[in-house]
Amino acid sequence: MKKLIKLLLIAGIILTLVKLMQQKKAAWEGLTETEVRDKLESKLATRVPSEKLTDIQDKVVAKMRDHGKLADAPEEAEPEQEDTAADAV
Repeated sequence: MKKLIKLLLIAGIILTLVKLMQQKKAAWEGLTETEVRDKLESKLATRVPSEKLTDIQDKVVAKMRDHGKLADAPEEAEPEQEDTAADAV
């Protein structure tokens, strides 16, 4: 009986860790390149020199792009053109 309780406890801990990792990954998915770089900078700026930070940012962005986890940067909206056919009449 003790072995079963220990097994269930270990399984519960592992399940909790897996769910926590999935939540952390989900928080990074769908971010644009600038958002990823900003997030990394806010977390690592005090711990890592700026040259190393840029290198880390480049590697993370490249890996996320390879895995398809990076969102496309929002394209700038073009100003709407008025209908010139209405003006011609």
